[in-house]
Amino acid sequence: MTGRRLSRALVAGGLWAGVFALYALTAAPGTLFGDPAEYQFIPAILGIAHPPGYAFYTLLAKVWQTVVPIGTIAFRTNLLAAAVGAWAVTAVYLAAAELAPGWLPLLFAALSLAAAPDFWQHAIHANAHIVSGGLAATHLWLLLRWQRTADDRYLTAFAVMLGLAATHHPITLMGLPAYGIFLLAVRPPLLRQWRRLLWPAGGFLLGLTPLLYYPLRSPSAPFGPTDMRTWAGFWRHVTAQGLRVNLFHFGWADQWDRAVVFWSLLRLQFPILTIGFIVAGAIYLARRAPRPALLLGTFVAAHLLFTLNTVQDVMAYLLLPFAALSVVAGMGVQALVERFTVRRLAPAVCSLVLLLPTLRGAADLRQGVALRDFTAADEWVADLEAHFGGQGRGAVLLSDWEHLTPLRVHLYTAGEHLAPEDVRAIYIPTSDRWADGVWQHIEEGPLYLPDYRFEVRKMGFRLVPEGRFYRVVAPPVTDAVPQHPLDVWAADRVRVLGFDLPAAAVHAGEPLELRLYQTAPEGVDGVWMPYGQLGPVEARWTTDSRLLSTDWQPGEVVVERFWLPVPFTLPPGEYPLRLGYADLTGGRPALPLSTGGETVELATVTVLPPTAHAPFPAAFLANLDEQILLLDARARVGWERRRAVWQEPLGVRAGEPLHLTLTWMAVTKPRDSYTVFIHLIDGAGRYVTGHDYTPLGGACPTYLWFPKWLPGQRLTDPYRLVIPETVPPGDYWLEVGMYGMTSLQRLPVVDLAGNLSGDRVVLGPVRVE
Repeated sequence: MTGRRLSRALVAGGLWAGVFALYALTAAPGTLFGDPAEYQFIPAILGIAHPPGYAFYTLLAKVWQTVVPIGTIAFRTNLLAAAVGAWAVTAVYLAAAELAPGWLPLLFAALSLAAAPDFWQHAIHANAHIVSGGLAATHLWLLLRWQRTADDRYLTAFAVMLGLAATHHPITLMGLPAYGIFLLAVRPPLLRQWRRLLWPAGGFLLGLTPLLYYPLRSPSAPFGPTDMRTWAGFWRHVTAQGLRVNLFHFGWADQWDRAVVFWSLLRLQFPILTIGFIVAGAIYLARRAPRPALLLGTFVAAHLLFTLNTVQDVMAYLLLPFAALSVVAGMGVQALVERFTVRRLAPAVCSLVLLLPTLRGAADLRQGVALRDFTAADEWVADLEAHFGGQGRGAVLLSDWEHLTPLRVHLYTAGEHLAPEDVRAIYIPTSDRWADGVWQHIEEGPLYLPDYRFEVRKMGFRLVPEGRFYRVVAPPVTDAVPQHPLDVWAADRVRVLGFDLPAAAVHAGEPLELRLYQTAPEGVDGVWMPYGQLGPVEARWTTDSRLLSTDWQPGEVVVERFWLPVPFTLPPGEYPLRLGYADLTGGRPALPLSTGGETVELATVTVLPPTAHAPFPAAFLANLDEQILLLDARARVGWERRRAVWQEPLGVRAGEPLHLTLTWMAVTKPRDSYTVFIHLIDGAGRYVTGHDYTPLGGACPTYLWFPKWLPGQRLTDPYRLVIPETVPPGDYWLEVGMYGMTSLQRLPVVDLAGNLSGDRVVLGPVRVE
C-alpha cells in the first residue's frame, strides 16, 4: 500500500470512528414507536418484517445484536444505525477521494452528509433506511473506484453489494439506470465481453442469498407471513404489494410544487454555502469528469423523480440522493481549492473558511437532533404496566401499529409480559375502521384506546380519559370519579363535580393538562364551554372534536381533557389556575358560578423556566400551540397574488386552481403528527371545499414515531387547491391550520399575549366567479 493510500485509509478509519461516536452519543436510549421498534425486535426473534421484508437488514442486525452486547437489545440496535450511518459518511469520503486529490474536498463532502439533519436523525435510531443510504454510498464508491483503477475486482464487489441491496429494499435499485449508463459509458463493449461479466454475475447471485431466509424461516417465523415458501407469497411480500395503497402519484401539474418541496428540504439539510458548492461541483464534474458527473447526476435525478412523486416517507428515501449530492459538494470545494492554488492563496485559509462553519453547524444541531432523552415509547409501556398490571380487570386495549410495536420490543427482547387477565392488546390495522373494532370487542371487558379517536366518539361512545388512555363507554357514564372533588354550579345548569390535574408544575412553552368532570341534571340546550385562566393567561377552548353540552344526556358524568397553552413568555413562578364557563350560543358571555363571580380557583400551578426552543421572529401570522409558527402565507391565481392577511378578495373561477404557499417554523419539537388543513368556508364559517394533507405534500411529517421538525427550522409548504365547478359564485374565505392526525383535534391558535384565541387562521377573502 502506498503512503497516499495508507494515509487516506487512516483518515477514513478516523472519520468513521469520530462520526460513530457522535451518533452514538446522541442515539435513542431505548425503543421508539412504530417501525423503529419493529426493526429492533424482528432481528432479535428472527421474524419477518413488514413488506418488503428487509432480509439483509434482519440478518445484519441479528449478527450485530449478538456480537455487540452493549445495553438492551433496543439500544444496541440503535447503535447499529450509528455504525452504518458512520460508514455511509466514510463511503462518501472514499467516493470523493476517487475524484479529487486534496483532503479538504473529501472531508467537506463527508461532513456535509454527517451534519445533515435528516441523515443524522436516521443514524441515531433503529431503521432500515440508513442501511439503504449506506448501500447506495457504497455502490457509488465502488463504481468510481472501478473506473479509476480499471480493476474488475471492484466491479465484482459492486455486484455483490447490489445483490445485497436487492434483498434489502427496492429503493436501492432506483440507481440501476445510473449504474447501467455509467458502466456503458466507461466501457462501451462491456456487454459483448461476457467472460468479464461472469465474476460480477456470480457476485450478484451471491449477494442475493439473503433472500433464502424467507422460504427457510417463513413456515416457523414467530412474527410475519408464513406463506413465503410459495412463489405467490414470496413475491407479494418482497414487492410490497400490500403497501402500495400508501403510495401517492403527483402529476405534471404538481411538478412546480414538488420542486419547491425539494428546495425546502434541501435547505433544511445543507447550508446555502454547501448548496452553492453542489452547483459548482456539478459544473466542475461536467467539465473535468463527465462520466462520474453522468453517474451522480442520473442517480440523483432518478431518485428524486421517484421519491418526490410516489412515496410518502420522503425524508427516509432522500438519504440516498443526499449522499450523492454530498460527493458533488466536495467537488465544488475542489474547484475552489484549485482556483485558490493557482492564485497562490493558502489552502489552510480555505480550510478554515469551509470546515469551521460545517463543524459549528453540527455542534448547533446536536442538541436539537439528539434522541438521547427520548423515552416516550418506554414510558408508554411502563404506564401500560402500571395502569393494568396486576389489576385482573380483563381489559381490552385496541392499539394501532405505533403503540403496539414498543410493547412487542419489551415482550420479545426483555420477556416483559402483560397477563391476559389484566389486559389484551388488539391490533387495529390502518385498513380497518376503529368503530368496527369497538363493536367487535365492546363486550369482552373494559375497552380502552391508546389515544383520542374522534371516529369512536362520533359513533356515540364516550371516551373517558384515564391516565394517558381513554376508556370507551356506552352512555351514560356514571362511574367516573375525579381526584379533586368540587361542587360548583354554572348558571344553575351545569355542575362541576371535580377535576384531575396530572401535574401541578409545567415548563413555560408546554401545555398544562386539566381533566374536568361535569354533569347537567336536566340537560343543556345551548353550547356551554369551560375556559381556563393561569395567572394572566386565558384559554378559551374551542368546541373542536368535543362532546358538546347539547349532546349530554341528563345526569351523565362528562369527562373532558383540556390543555391550557403556557406561553414561553410567562415568567417562572406560582400562578392560580381558575375555571369559568361561557355560553358560546349567546356571544360568549361568562356565566355566573355558584361560588360567586365568574371564575373559581382550582389549584396553584408552578411555572418553570422554558426548555430549549427557537427564538420567536419579530413578525409572524399565527402561533399554533407554542409549537409551530405560521410565518407567511401567499396565494396566487394566474398572475393575481395576495399575501396574508389580505382584505381585497382574490378572484378565482370554479374549476381553476388556487396556489397557496405556507411558510412554517418549528419553535420546539412537535408533540404529535399534524395534518395541515386548507379550507374554503362561506360567510357562516361552514366548510365548502378544501385540502387536508401531511405537510409538504406528505414529504415532511412533524412527528413520525419521534419529532421530525427541529426547533428553528423553516419549511416552505406549497399547495394547489382546485375549486370544484359545483361551488356557486360568491364570496368565501380561506382558512388554514393544523390538527392531530389521529385525534382530529385542532391545534389552538395563541395570540401574542399567550391567550388561546381560536383554532384556525383566516387568511383572507376569495371571490369565486
